[in-house]
Amino acid sequence: AIPLQPLRQLQRAQQPQGQRPGGAATGSAAAMARPPAADVEKPGETHKARGNELLKAGEFREAAAAYGLAIEADASVPAYWSNRSHALLRAEDAAGALRDADEAVKLKPGWAKAHYRRAQALKELGRPHEAAQACAAGLEVVAAEAEKKELGKLHEVMASASAAIALSGWWHGKVSAELGGFDQEFCFLAEGQLMCCVYGQELTGEYILKDVEASADGKLRGGVNVDLNGQKVPYLFSVDGNREMLRLCCPMASPPERPRTFDGPGFVGMRKGRIAGADALEGLSEGQRVLRYLTELIEAMEARLPPDTKGDSGIADKLLEEFEGGGTVNSNQLVGPASLEDKSKQMANDNMLQALRLKYTESVAEAAERLIKGEAEASTAHPAEAKDLERLLRRFKRAGEEEREEKEEQPRLEDAPAATPEPELPASAAAPAPLAPTSVQAS
Repeated sequence: AIPLQPLRQLQRAQQPQGQRPGGAATGSAAAMARPPAADVEKPGETHKARGNELLKAGEFREAAAAYGLAIEADASVPAYWSNRSHALLRAEDAAGALRDADEAVKLKPGWAKAHYRRAQALKELGRPHEAAQACAAGLEVVAAEAEKKELGKLHEVMASASAAIALSGWWHGKVSAELGGFDQEFCFLAEGQLMCCVYGQELTGEYILKDVEASADGKLRGGVNVDLNGQKVPYLFSVDGNREMLRLCCPMASPPERPRTFDGPGFVGMRKGRIAGADALEGLSEGQRVLRYLTELIEAMEARLPPDTKGDSGIADKLLEEFEGGGTVNSNQLVGPASLEDKSKQMANDNMLQALRLKYTESVAEAAERLIKGEAEASTAHPAEAKDLERLLRRFKRAGEEEREEKEEQPRLEDAPAATPEPELPASAAAPAPLAPTSVQAS
């Protein structure tokens, strides 16, 4: 009998080279049978490669399924989730794309592509503000300039889209006294269209959003360039997270540049919705409107004049001179040389005059001017209001006569000693009201 151990050695020696019991491969044959080392370490790579091929071929759902197999093989690889997010988005499954992008961001927070995938999915879901925030989060952690550029582009688009949604509809607020102190309404419409309403008179225009930023707490801030009634004004704006308060600030310098802060005469806080209450002028006849217009006009002018000239203003003469010459009223002509404080009041007066013409309409203002110039008689033009109108007209005339008498008593200008030049009015106080009609210009 052959001993057991030598028999086993003999059997092993007679087997073909490279074989072992049980069929396991050794040597070069084992190398050929075994999958590549990379696939052993990352078994999902084969599925990922297949998914890439299907994606290039436009087979988006099949590609997503292949990436799903890669995820089943190793769910810790962020690229598998990112790739499936992309495939699902191309297959019009934005909700699924967002879920996968969220997972990719969790696995690799500093990866730009994960944030980009998430922002794209949010964009397709109609959530531009969250998309902008996703881009902002990526910009905080990404260092590569090329990746920052792509995220920055998408962030700008999404933040602007978010702002357009937040601004849409009516807003109302009262402008500063320097700009006329009137109530103003804005309505931001689709495709960059804009409406402005002052005293019931509507103006149409356009707007463009610029440099919009979305913060983590939901606030929006940036520029809104307004083209309204022929005037182009670069505003600074911000909207709170609740979308109930809009802050606007227009430039008070010439040439106009977008302000950097929300302060000064150009600032106005606006709330959502329209001004409550009906039009106070509704139902009034033209004569009643002319009477109210003239009453507000003279009272406002006298209130703005320096104390030493109030009883003796020459309003009528200056109004008549302008009307007869076909010009427009200018507060510098009404008040004359003044201090910087007075000139600031002059600007407020200019803007108040513009607001009055808006409130009562050009036709009412022109009817009042005809009465002032004597081209029309109150008794025939507006018999029901004739008595009150004639009283106001006498008030204009009396003021003019008093000024002429004062001028005759004063020495001629060339005989008077030279006056110390007044400091020039800063450009900030000389800017016209940005959204009022231009028929009355600030000095």
